Amino acid sequence: MIPREVNILGRPYKIRQKQMKDYGLCDYDNKYILIKTGMSTTQREETILHEVLHAILYESGIGFKFDTATEEAVVRALEHGLYQAGFKRITE
Repeated sequence: MIPREVNILGRPYKIRQKQMKDYGLCDYDNKYILIKTGMSTTQREETILHEVLHAILYESGIGFKFDTATEEAVVRALEHGLYQAGFKRITE
């Protein structure tokens, strides 16, 4: 089961599943993390971690220093490294 909400630098982000093309999406304005329905547990965990990293960059302000491609490359590198090191989103 996925968590309903996660706290990103003091701001609550709701996590919801949705039928969509992409694995995930972070809506900074409305404080939502959307993840694709029907994924495996590993895919869900990786996607939540990935979107949380995007939110951290945004909320910290550092994300404004990156163009889209650079931010995505940084987030992917951190996601894979952290996930393999055991930093998975604990599900309820």
